Amino acid sequence: MNACSGGEFIGSDGAAGAGELTFLAAPALNPAPTTLPRQGSINICENYRLGDRDIENLEVPDGARCVLEIGVRVDGNVELGRGSEFYAEGVFIGGNLQGQGSEKVFLGNSSVGGSVQPEQGGQVTVAVSRITGNIQLKQNRGALFVLGNIVNADIRIFENTGGATINDNRVDGNLQCKENVPDLTGGANIVGGNKEDQCRLL
Repeated sequence: MNACSGGEFIGSDGAAGAGELTFLAAPALNPAPTTLPRQGSINICENYRLGDRDIENLEVPDGARCVLEIGVRVDGNVELGRGSEFYAEGVFIGGNLQGQGSEKVFLGNSSVGGSVQPEQGGQVTVAVSRITGNIQLKQNRGALFVLGNIVNADIRIFENTGGATINDNRVDGNLQCKENVPDLTGGANIVGGNKEDQCRLL
C-alpha cells in the first residue's frame, strides 16, 4: 500500500540524507512468537520482529526494539516507550503511533488511521505513508525527516533541536512549524491550508 504510487513498496533507502533512518537500519531481531506477551488487551513487542499478522494494540516497552515487516496490521494504537526503537515498513496502524522519549522511529510505505506523534525523543523518519490524522513532532533532539506523505490533517513541527527536512508532502490541512533550531529545510509540499512560520516557504 504505497501511499503515493499505489504500486510496490519503495523505501527511502536509495537517497538517505544525513541522519535519515531507513528500514535497512532495522536491527536483526528474533522472530516474534505466535502469541505475543500481553498486558491486558495490549500486545508487547520487546525485541521482536513481526511479519504478516493481525494484532490489536501494541506497546514497545522502555528501552526495547520492535520491527514490523510488510503485511502487519495493528488494529489499535502503537505506544512507544522511552529509549525504544521502532521500525515499520508496509504496515497498517488503525489508531495512533505515539510515545514520549523514543530513541528511533521509522515509518515507511504505511497507512495510519490516526496520528503520528513521537515527542521528546530522538530520530524520526516518516516517509511515503498515508496519515489520516496529524503528523506532530515536538521537542525531539534527533534528525527529523517527513518525506512524500499524504496527510489528511496537519503537519506540526514544534520545538525540535536536531534539524528537520520536510519534502514532497501532500497536506489537506496546515503545515505548521515553530521554534525549531536549526531552521527547517525542504520544499515541494502541497498544502490545502496554510504554510505557517518556519514552513511558510516550504
